[in-house]
Amino acid sequence: MANKHNESGEDLLLKHWLERTPRTSGDFLRLALGVAVIFGVVWQLPAIAGGVQKFLDILSPFAWGIVLAYVLDIPARFFAGKLFGGKRGFAVLLSYLLLFSVVALLLSLVVPQLVQSITSFVNSLSSYEEDIQNALTWVQQTFGIDTATLESYVGELTKELQNWFKSVSGQAAQAAAGAAAGVAGVAMDGFVTLAVSIYLLGSKDLLLRGARTCLRAALPPRQAGSLFSVCTMANRTFSGYIGGQLVDALLVGVETFILMSVFRLDYAPLIAVLVGVTNIIPVLGPFIGAVPGAVILLLESPLQAVEFVLIILVVQQIDGNFIAPHILGGATGLPGLGVLLAIIVGGNLFGIPGMVIGVPTLAVIVTLLREAVGAGLAARGIDEDGNPLSDIKN
Repeated sequence: MANKHNESGEDLLLKHWLERTPRTSGDFLRLALGVAVIFGVVWQLPAIAGGVQKFLDILSPFAWGIVLAYVLDIPARFFAGKLFGGKRGFAVLLSYLLLFSVVALLLSLVVPQLVQSITSFVNSLSSYEEDIQNALTWVQQTFGIDTATLESYVGELTKELQNWFKSVSGQAAQAAAGAAAGVAGVAMDGFVTLAVSIYLLGSKDLLLRGARTCLRAALPPRQAGSLFSVCTMANRTFSGYIGGQLVDALLVGVETFILMSVFRLDYAPLIAVLVGVTNIIPVLGPFIGAVPGAVILLLESPLQAVEFVLIILVVQQIDGNFIAPHILGGATGLPGLGVLLAIIVGGNLFGIPGMVIGVPTLAVIVTLLREAVGAGLAARGIDEDGNPLSDIKN
């Protein structure tokens, strides 16, 4: 009762202070000082925002370390349970060996093919111009359409592209020297990210125990238990969705590579990796990866581009109807419109990472809303149709 009286007295004192009319010079001085502080903060908002952004940029390697640790914890839990009898040390080590192997494999597949595709495009510019000129000549002879203006545009465009590639080649050494510092910075950020992820994965149990202890000390038992339940549900949703998306992307990339190899399409490793990586983005990922792949093949052969588009349609039909539902299951429980909304909002706020995490984030929010609605209906003794719960029980 004493605490209740003290709290009500403090509330009355605060209400009296807020509603009191300034009377003395001290009151007006404090009011003027408060207004000045508010205007000063508003005036300095751009500088404050810049400082916050700079601080976040400094912390970005740590944030990426948390993301990497969370992603690698998914295979670490699997390896620990299936191969090492619950021991996390060897499971974490195997997860990092898997990560390094995948990165090395992707680099060995992508980099040579990327260099080859760029070189082939540069060397084929003159033949592209000749093919277009021949097509325009055929149109003029067949249909009697004057294509002289278009021919001049094609010639100018080809010359501009050739000059641009020459200038890029001429500035390559200078650009490489200027990028050395940036590469060193990226390497340092990558090292910090890796170190943070190793520490988090290696100390996962200790860190979680410390976090639980702090929450139990700061919150009442009921609120702490509710927060633990929410965190468990969110972790289950995120890990299930992200793990499923990674496995699905791997399968899509492998399927694309196999089919492109069967039909002997060019740049199969490069395009398959591109399709697989972008497939991590739900709904829009397949189209994001298919467009540059089709353009690359179109420069080599229009027939290959058509075959590639057909392959992507087949792969996406198989993935959407059979593979993805089996892997992802009910990880999110969102309808198609909800998934699209999460992708659009997440992409506008945080770019590609927002597209990936937007779906599980919305799934967690929807789950919490459903629980809140269910608790509200139960507290009022009615079901979702407004019928009394007592009538249903009887």
